[in-house]
Amino acid sequence: MNWGVKKMNTVNPHIRYAMAQHGSISKNKEFSICYDCRIFFAECAEGRITIDDTEYEISNGTAIYLPPRTKYRFCFTKQKEFKFLVFDFDLIQTYAHYAVSLGTATESDFDAARVPEYALPDLLALPIVKPLAQLRVMLSECVELFLKKSSLYMEQASALLKLCLIELVRAQKTSSGYGALCAQVQTYIFENYGRQDLTNTEIANVFNYHPYHLSRILKEETGKTMHQLLMDCRLDMAKNDLITTQYDIEQISWRCGFASTSYFIKLFREHTGVTPNK
Repeated sequence: MNWGVKKMNTVNPHIRYAMAQHGSISKNKEFSICYDCRIFFAECAEGRITIDDTEYEISNGTAIYLPPRTKYRFCFTKQKEFKFLVFDFDLIQTYAHYAVSLGTATESDFDAARVPEYALPDLLALPIVKPLAQLRVMLSECVELFLKKSSLYMEQASALLKLCLIELVRAQKTSSGYGALCAQVQTYIFENYGRQDLTNTEIANVFNYHPYHLSRILKEETGKTMHQLLMDCRLDMAKNDLITTQYDIEQISWRCGFASTSYFIKLFREHTGVTPNK
């Protein structure tokens, strides 16, 4: 499917800010307007975001992309605190000399002259709000790279952020009526991957589908069966644990829902070409 690759291949994000933000709920918050592009990924949040005049539901695993000049306001419910992965960036490197986040403004304080001027690809010219829990691993790694600032960190973080933008665009361009269902299934898998007793049948029952039927829908939409999505999620989280924690192989295997350490090592080697230890 050709969905604008010629325009998307010009995207080379320049990240000004990348952070895991924690905060308490504030009421009656004013609308904000962003000067550069934004991504918010909800790790722990439930409520709504109003973008211009449209409301969108937010839950754990929701990814939000906002282009420059977007007016938005969050309204959280239930929990008293929230946690987001937050990114401020341009889609190109032309304004890389602006190293610090350009921040936001209220409607009354917004200064259009501060917005970096360049043509946005059509596919990223409008806001995108999608449940995409699978982006957490890449976005978390992106934050980690940005904070550590090791050799070539900006290039690596930029590449990861571009991959996430592509996934957002793919989700937005889903042509069938099953896009929302597939996103919900992937979110459920992400929230439960650590359970060793999680099965295709249980996942399908949650969404009132026969396992075979749901797996076929997922295959058509994502290119992967339900079992493949579950294994990929477990392997991604295992990679994340290997990089960011001091857990040993047996602990990681258990935390990520694998039936045995030997099976985890076998599957990891099949998918990556190396053992977890390497």
